[in-house]
Amino acid sequence: MAKSEGYMDRIQTALHTAFQQLQPLMAESMQRQSITPSQFFVLMYLSKKGSSKVSKLAEHLDVKPSAVTLMMDRLEQHGFVVREHDKKDRRVVNIRLTDEGEEKLRHALQERRDIVRRYLSFLNEEELGALADMSEKIIQAASTTEEQRREQNGYAGEG
Repeated sequence: MAKSEGYMDRIQTALHTAFQQLQPLMAESMQRQSITPSQFFVLMYLSKKGSSKVSKLAEHLDVKPSAVTLMMDRLEQHGFVVREHDKKDRRVVNIRLTDEGEEKLRHALQERRDIVRRYLSFLNEEELGALADMSEKIIQAASTTEEQRREQNGYAGEG
């Protein structure tokens, strides 16, 4: 076995183990915040984008628009999002975060940061920076691979 294969095995095992240990803590955190992981990711997406059409959210979450509509119903009931008709085309409905939704997201993110901080407290600033850089490179590579997969399957530009 080549040395790089040994590294790949170690990395895969470490990532899998870390996910197994962190995932239940993140799920408990979401439960305390009274939101589901999917709702959390919707709040994150809307926070970054400002607003979104249901079709774009569905594409981002890789679910059917009807699933997003149900999720929006719940988030709207809690006061976390509002639906607004597009000024140019009243048939188009945009979804945006409310101040309450921003606050819910802030609390959820802080709780998640605290969980990660506990697990990474043994690293110094330089090591944290290196880990952040490597993590971002992994995400970039995964995003590029996903875009290529979508293009090959004819999904590019839909939504």
